[in-house]
Amino acid sequence: MKPSQRLLVLLLSGTTALRGGGFFDTLDDKTRFDSDALGLHADLSFMTDATLYIPELPAQGLVISDDHLLFVPRLMTFFDVQMGDRLTLHTQVRADRGFDPGAAPDGEVRLDEYYLQARILKDDDLNVRVGKFGTAFGSWAKRSLSWNNPFVTAPMAYEDVLTVSDQKIPVSVDQFVHRRDVSDKKNLWLPILWGPSYATGLSVSDRIDWVEYAFEIKNASISSSPEVWDAAQVGFPTNPTVTGRVGLHPAPEWSLGTSVSHGAYLQANTASSLPIGSSVNDFTQTTWGIDAGYEHGRWQIWSELIGTRFEVPRVGALEAVSGFIEAKYKLTADLWTAFRWNQAAFGDVPGLDISWDRNGWRSDIALGWRLSENIQTKLQYSLGDKSGQEPEGNHLGALQVVIKF
Repeated sequence: MKPSQRLLVLLLSGTTALRGGGFFDTLDDKTRFDSDALGLHADLSFMTDATLYIPELPAQGLVISDDHLLFVPRLMTFFDVQMGDRLTLHTQVRADRGFDPGAAPDGEVRLDEYYLQARILKDDDLNVRVGKFGTAFGSWAKRSLSWNNPFVTAPMAYEDVLTVSDQKIPVSVDQFVHRRDVSDKKNLWLPILWGPSYATGLSVSDRIDWVEYAFEIKNASISSSPEVWDAAQVGFPTNPTVTGRVGLHPAPEWSLGTSVSHGAYLQANTASSLPIGSSVNDFTQTTWGIDAGYEHGRWQIWSELIGTRFEVPRVGALEAVSGFIEAKYKLTADLWTAFRWNQAAFGDVPGLDISWDRNGWRSDIALGWRLSENIQTKLQYSLGDKSGQEPEGNHLGALQVVIKF
């Protein structure tokens, strides 16, 4: 048995001993501070997950592995401080093998989120947030953490790597078209949205009756990679990206929303590779989307339809549409199953009768078991395909254990 397999077996065995709530209740008491006199409430909490991926190589999505087994442990630390009635400080620190599975095989520690949020009016939900935090686009980012996601992986729109790059500028149309025939360059190419997109900036959000909205301005596009999200390290090297979402809650069971995002997506160091007379700010990503959710009884259903347009140097405007619908059904109070259908279609390369990437689909099915209020495990299988002889594996299995405390 490989070391990664032994570690997962030990973790699965250990969760049985922790199923009782006493250990976690005691820990929760020791990691919380409350002072009404000071108006200060602080809470330190943790979430850990361990995932075993079993991909057909080359692996789907943003799983980065040269092996048919990839073990990815992760520890997330959350620190929240409520200062009075209006100020909140939030941080999220992760220790893992990369933001995307296997991206940092030797391990790394990152500050994935940090922000200060102020409620402007005492009796209103108008909030201003500044720092590094998840995107307002769509609805999936709000349930992207492993405890909230009924699956192990993200929808295709949030992790399927396309042939557009923010680092490698094509020298010709022919060279760009050739990209669809080679394996995904996951360190160079971009998805439509890169997961929850923890870029840095400022947002304003509010909820008035059954209408809510959020608008943000950030240092990187929603497709940008984690390496450029932190403005403390990279600053604001290009024109910012502006993103907004308006949501409706016409009934308790329903949520509806529409989103839009626009901004420069190329990294600043590509300037010397661009056509003469142009700058990185001339090449933008414009994205729009609609989302819907329904919750009633044992059912939870979510869906998104997302369209995007990249302005690519020496190629032109490239358009794509990607969407998904997923459903979670509670078999019992502790056991659930979930199914998700993903699909993506791509427009033609300007001047050519060929799509700029390969149309594709993917189905995800998962079975989850909540062992206690603090422990759950998930098993997932994904099957996908793309038009033509695409150089990507069609199968992916995953087993995940999640503990929060």
